[in-house]
Amino acid sequence: MGRPKNIIVVNENYQELAESFYRYILRLGYNPKSSKARYNYLCEFLSQLEQKGMLNITKITAQEISNYYEYISERPSKKDGGILSQKTTHSHMRIIRDLFIMLQNEGKVKINPCSTLKFHYPRETAERTVLDQEEIKLLYRVAETAQEKAILSLAYGCGLRVGELTSCNIEDIRLREKILIVPKGKGNKRRVVPISSGVVKDLSDYYYNEREALTKGRDYKPTESAFMLNSRGGRMRKHTYNKYLKRIINRTENQTIKEKQITIHNLRHSIATHLLEQGILVEQVRMFLGHSQLETTQIYTHISKKQLQNLMQ
Repeated sequence: MGRPKNIIVVNENYQELAESFYRYILRLGYNPKSSKARYNYLCEFLSQLEQKGMLNITKITAQEISNYYEYISERPSKKDGGILSQKTTHSHMRIIRDLFIMLQNEGKVKINPCSTLKFHYPRETAERTVLDQEEIKLLYRVAETAQEKAILSLAYGCGLRVGELTSCNIEDIRLREKILIVPKGKGNKRRVVPISSGVVKDLSDYYYNEREALTKGRDYKPTESAFMLNSRGGRMRKHTYNKYLKRIINRTENQTIKEKQITIHNLRHSIATHLLEQGILVEQVRMFLGHSQLETTQIYTHISKKQLQNLMQ
């Protein structure tokens, strides 16, 4: 998220509002860097209101916000002089919407003026490559070790991002409670992922039957809390996860799967798609994946525009 430069808010009430919003999004779990960018985006909006003599945020209407949307859609980028990307424009408007959600929660406004407006999230044109359910079953069938099945279950069964997978620690996995905790996902957000009985079995088999042997490796340290260890006893990294997955894929001898060039992250795409195919609500899939926006879930899972509109109604 880019940061607008040289945005000065003069009005003291707006200065205080911007600082309050910054503290609010930090409490929501956004990391300081992205929170500062959001703060700067908000300051640009407040500066525009100042220039128009609109100094009471509670009096701002949907029309004023719509006018700002037109302005920001046409404003030249301060980075390269071209117009802002659709994604950046959408980010600006999301922050305004979040501001009024905060004000609603504080009882300062009764209605969010953004609630009647729609700012469409730009569609990604790149195809999301996924495996179908039968192909996933084939991967599990050819997995030769408990560790290989555990890798599949973390990436596919839990839908973890690669970074979340590599940082997963022993204490994050609660087998008895059937949950996996992601302490710091994207945007520094914590989430709790429910895990099925099958995933519990795969993770248990690896942890109780194979992990201890890996602690004999030369890179193992007694303080190492990583759940998944590599062959030398160190924390398993992204490239190693993909190396294991490639071995499993090659073992299938399935040319269709091989041609898809699947990586660990594609397993996350796959579980999201399969959950929707099984009739799981989009909102539940959003929470499972750890998306902050419903539109992002739409991109990942190929759901139709009509489905999303029905959900929003």
